[in-house]
Amino acid sequence: MSRQNRLLIIDDEPEIRAYFRDIAEEMGFVVEECSEFESFDRAYAALEPTVILLDLSMPDHDGIEFLRELGRRGCTAAVLLSSGQDERVLATAQRLGEMLKLPMRGVLQKPVSVIDLETALEEVFVESAGITSEALENAIRNGELVVYYQPKVDLRFGDEYPIVGAEALVRWQHPTRGLVPPDRFIPMAEETALIGPLTEEVLRITAEQLTDWRRQNVSLPISVNLSPLQLTDLTLPDRLASLLRTYQIDPRLLIVEVTEQAAMADIGKATDILTRLRLKSIEVSLDDFGAGFSSLVEIYRMPLSELKFDRSLITDLDRDSGARTVVKGLLALMKELKLPVCAEGVETAKTARLLQSIGCETAQGFYFARPMPAYEFLEFAKGRRILGAPEASVGASGAR
Repeated sequence: MSRQNRLLIIDDEPEIRAYFRDIAEEMGFVVEECSEFESFDRAYAALEPTVILLDLSMPDHDGIEFLRELGRRGCTAAVLLSSGQDERVLATAQRLGEMLKLPMRGVLQKPVSVIDLETALEEVFVESAGITSEALENAIRNGELVVYYQPKVDLRFGDEYPIVGAEALVRWQHPTRGLVPPDRFIPMAEETALIGPLTEEVLRITAEQLTDWRRQNVSLPISVNLSPLQLTDLTLPDRLASLLRTYQIDPRLLIVEVTEQAAMADIGKATDILTRLRLKSIEVSLDDFGAGFSSLVEIYRMPLSELKFDRSLITDLDRDSGARTVVKGLLALMKELKLPVCAEGVETAKTARLLQSIGCETAQGFYFARPMPAYEFLEFAKGRRILGAPEASVGASGAR
């Protein structure tokens, strides 16, 4: 069954379902609908939706229960929420969907106008064109994947923010869609088992980049996200060590990032793999901490070299005293465990200063720099202080 332009409407009001259906079918969507949890499974299986329009306020099973079920299924369909609830409830529901790793595409305030619905559906209609598993498989094979790099900075030097590393973030240079961001194809890669080959390609590109930067007298560690699939592959440490030997790269310059959800899925294999990586001098960072439900007991038992606070913990720091209390407490705990912390999703100067004031060591986010191609990253680094590795420099102006 084609994966393009298939809409599942979940709403308990027949008139609204009919209204949504008429507009969507006029736009070329194939549509299924359901009104309660009991009919959801049949409709979902029959349609294999690429877009879900979900009402949050329903009498028997509310929209949050549906989001939870979609997360359990590993749903890759774009999710649009519709509701008459206040903005705070809507924002919380949107954030919950993101925590469940669902492709959330915004909220439509009821009553939904024709223009608003058409605009929202047009966006997801267009973004799905050409984004298929077959096209992605060809993209991996034909070298269409590109890697952007987001600087990681040190917060302990006032407003100087010296660079201490970079995170590799994949993009797809699609032949007709242009540059496709990862949230458009990573869920599909995970669903179709392409995530393994995709990650291997990102690791290869990163190894080449480390080699190229070394030739330009730049020595900065790069972190690469591993898929949950790779945390069950006991051959991974040896394959990574072989890759580093092939490119003659110091193992300390490669950091692997794993999500807490992936690490906790099979704690036995994950501990085996991560311990062997550390024995081979490859650093291990736990990504997205705070977005899942892992046990702190398991975390301190794992051979981690860094913990990265998820952006969901950081974005509310500016305006929420409760968020500041939680982050401050977690930082104090990690200091006792001697586990360095990096804050992701820093978008304002106020957030950066707050993190500095409570002792966070490193950070990433749009406030410091967006992800950028390798050549732009090198230009960005010129003239800035670098604290990545002992020999790190970017010509004379970037020397330590």
